[in-house]
Amino acid sequence: MTEKERVIKSIKHIRPDKLPYQLDLTDQVFQRLREYYDDPGFFEKTGSCLAQERNESFRDVSDTEFYDMFGALWSEVYDGDFGIVVNRVFESAEIGDYVFPKPDEKLIREKCERLLAQPDKFTMYIIGFSLFERAWTLRGFNEILMDFLLEKKFANDLLDRIVDYNLKVVDIVSEYDIDCIFFGDDWGQQKGLIMGPDLWREFIRPRLKRQYDHVKGKGMYVAQHSCGDIREVFSDLVDIGMDIYNTFQPEIFDVREMKREYGQNVVFYGGISTQRLLPFGSPEVVRDETKKIMDICGVNGGYIAAPTHAIPNDVPTENILAFLDVVQNQ
Repeated sequence: MTEKERVIKSIKHIRPDKLPYQLDLTDQVFQRLREYYDDPGFFEKTGSCLAQERNESFRDVSDTEFYDMFGALWSEVYDGDFGIVVNRVFESAEIGDYVFPKPDEKLIREKCERLLAQPDKFTMYIIGFSLFERAWTLRGFNEILMDFLLEKKFANDLLDRIVDYNLKVVDIVSEYDIDCIFFGDDWGQQKGLIMGPDLWREFIRPRLKRQYDHVKGKGMYVAQHSCGDIREVFSDLVDIGMDIYNTFQPEIFDVREMKREYGQNVVFYGGISTQRLLPFGSPEVVRDETKKIMDICGVNGGYIAAPTHAIPNDVPTENILAFLDVVQNQ
């Protein structure tokens, strides 16, 4: 059975011969493991079931700063994998003469071709910063939240234009035999939603539904990433057609309860904590907890074992190897 077949069985809630899994790494950890294995191609040999490409493109302006395709300026002065936004594209609550980008069709097609070159894997095209995150990177985090209350027309216009861009990307990707569109957008805090459930349902849900319907209409699965506590709206995501949920943080969710309530409808993708388990547990504890999560979530399929986020640099190499030992030797 191929890695792709294992994922599709899991989506259909049939337990495959082995549960699918994914090793997700930050750039720093990727370099560290490449040196550990002394093999530039080590990642392809890990057995990860997912092939992924991200939609982002960037223009460097210095060794530490770059613009994304929407015009947000990012700085990597601080330690981390993505950086922080240091400008504000929309200083006031008006679109003005700002011109929204067109998808980079040539680059998207190149990435889709790279995905198709891995036919045994489940292919995911990732549209990160796909809605709320894209809005706050352009407007400012505090500002867009205030706009939800005080400048609703602007907030609605901005979010609609972001969705318009995303759907154009989906249209290009749909010309290829790609399995899934993976939307990234963080709404959760450690406890509760950043904007609360009412504003989420007013501004986020209808646009997610528009995106999900478009993807499903093109014959692809929908995966959604959100860090944090989104329990208040999880049933909304199921209702509008989410197939796969990532990150599934065990510090936030009762794993057994979520599997019991939603496991017949949703594939949980993640569950192996990068907040506590992987950085602070011993290799033995990592092995035991990974097995436990897989036993709970893997009933009738419906699970992709993976770190809850790209593994950061505070995770010891031996703990990464312990995770791989469990998922590779089921």
